Amino acid sequence: MEEQKTRSAASIGVTWGGIGAVLGFCVSLLGSLAGMVAATFIGVSVGRRAADADGEDKSGALAGLVGGAIAAPAVVVGATAGALVSVRSVNLESIALEVSGMLGATVTTDETWRLILLAIAVAAVCQIILLIGASTAAGAWAAKKRATTAKRDL
Repeated sequence: MEEQKTRSAASIGVTWGGIGAVLGFCVSLLGSLAGMVAATFIGVSVGRRAADADGEDKSGALAGLVGGAIAAPAVVVGATAGALVSVRSVNLESIALEVSGMLGATVTTDETWRLILLAIAVAAVCQIILLIGASTAAGAWAAKKRATTAKRDL
């Protein structure tokens, strides 16, 4: 007798959290906007797979929400690390001069570094929102598609 391996939304979230952390790091080397795009795609993957894994036990949206909430911290840590690595190669003095010119006030390199860290933190919050929202929507869509297919097969 063959043993069936069942996966829950939580295990899907853990698996895709690890995959997403590596992908988020690599993609975020291009910038935080690229990390947001990657977080959205990872959220869709998590939501679809979590809804399919849980089957009829939970609603698809709830399965996607659980999977996305579990995957989000790992993905965001990876993406933030990638953004920090890419920012370290930037010349802070030239950015400080540019910001000083735009604001009409003197901005030091320390203040510029704080602004960059603030921007990365805001991007991380946006990535969390996008990932969880995309996984919830994808889970609901997958459950609706499964229900439509089951109704048609009857």
